[in-house]
Amino acid sequence: MFGLALFAVQAPLLGPRTFGLITIVMVFVGFCEFVLEIASTEGLVSVRDIDERHYATMTTANAAAAAVLGIAVFFAADWIAALFSEPELAAVLRWMAVLPLISALLSAPNAATRRAMQFRPLAIRSVVSIAVGGTVGLVLAFLHYGVWALVAQAIVQRLLNVGILWAIVPIRFRLGFSLPHFRELMRYAGPMLVSQTMTWSAGQIPRFLLGFYLGAGELGLFSLASRLNEILLQLTLSPRYAVARMEMQRHIDDPAGLEYSVKHLLQNMAVLCFPMCIGGAALMPVLFSVWLDARWLPGIFTAQIMLLMCLPYVTHYGLSAALLGINKQSAIAVNSAVQTAVTVLVVAVFAPLGLNAAVSAIALRPFATAPLPMFYVRRYGGLSPRGIVSAQLPLLAAALVMGAVVAGLSYLCKARLPDLVTLPLLVVVGIGIYSALLCKFLPALAAPYLQRATKILRRLGYSRSADGGAG
Repeated sequence: MFGLALFAVQAPLLGPRTFGLITIVMVFVGFCEFVLEIASTEGLVSVRDIDERHYATMTTANAAAAAVLGIAVFFAADWIAALFSEPELAAVLRWMAVLPLISALLSAPNAATRRAMQFRPLAIRSVVSIAVGGTVGLVLAFLHYGVWALVAQAIVQRLLNVGILWAIVPIRFRLGFSLPHFRELMRYAGPMLVSQTMTWSAGQIPRFLLGFYLGAGELGLFSLASRLNEILLQLTLSPRYAVARMEMQRHIDDPAGLEYSVKHLLQNMAVLCFPMCIGGAALMPVLFSVWLDARWLPGIFTAQIMLLMCLPYVTHYGLSAALLGINKQSAIAVNSAVQTAVTVLVVAVFAPLGLNAAVSAIALRPFATAPLPMFYVRRYGGLSPRGIVSAQLPLLAAALVMGAVVAGLSYLCKARLPDLVTLPLLVVVGIGIYSALLCKFLPALAAPYLQRATKILRRLGYSRSADGGAG
């Protein structure tokens, strides 16, 4: 939540161009963080009989690859800055060239905690690193350091990530290389390396093309919309995906159990994702008016489309967890390659036509390619596409009804109430309508959330009673 609040404060302070510059930088330095670290962690998690040489080998291989990438970025900084006609990029790239090496050191401790199903260390390092790095970035933003606020924030956050995680995991930091261990790891990490490369390319090549054709300002609008997209995915899908990937391994030889678990996972992902996608899109004009200045207003449509793009990700994330759980990493790799090819194609065609045309084409991609993971889970796990879709339809219908009411009420309030009053009113109405529909038609799914809400209200009531008694 601190990361979300931090972004909410920094966006109006720094403006679209600053975020556009950092987005360009991450096209060139983010490979290790989003590809090598994730793929190598998957390899270390998947090896059945693991020892210290597996961890040391993967850490060494990652560090070597990251060092090469960082050096290349450092010396190519002037050329990249000239390519985008942004002279300030050169210095920023040279400072950020250290990030690949830092990120390369995360896979071993990440894997060790996940193998032990101990997610507390991961939570601790995330909270501390985001809080400290974010505080640095926020102070520098208030002091008008512009893009350098985000540079300092990124470096401090990554350094703390690595330091904290290695300090609290039960393995030693070691370097060394064993070819037999490396070959064993690559049996699992190799397909994921391809998959993550494709996924990363699907995200970064569009940014490269948009920045090249439209400039840092328009790219900044896209980066804001993408950040909202990522925040929504992190809140609603990523935590369940990380846990489900390990739980699905129990059903590797149990098709019936796998089918039940996948449907249950899809519903638990959709129950929050769908209303946040549709309700968020309906709220976006009012939110922008309250939150951001005129520099950001052209990005309203972009943000709406990028939120709605998250709807089919419930299917993609849920089925990817199932395929990883039954060790079908090759299917994930093929799926990612297709996603990347389609994304690059549509952006190359539509980017010269403007931001809205390109974003609309990008958003259609996960809808059009959803049948591919359905094909794989049917082939390898025996799950029917009809069951996958039917598990999500009631939640989608409830979210659509809620979104229609919120959009209509927003239109009615536009000339009658100030936006600062309208925004919380719409949020309360949206939550109320969706909750009522959920309780009426899906009471079993609503029950855990009602229990949590009841506990929170009871605690608040107890706190108020205690305060009153103390007074």
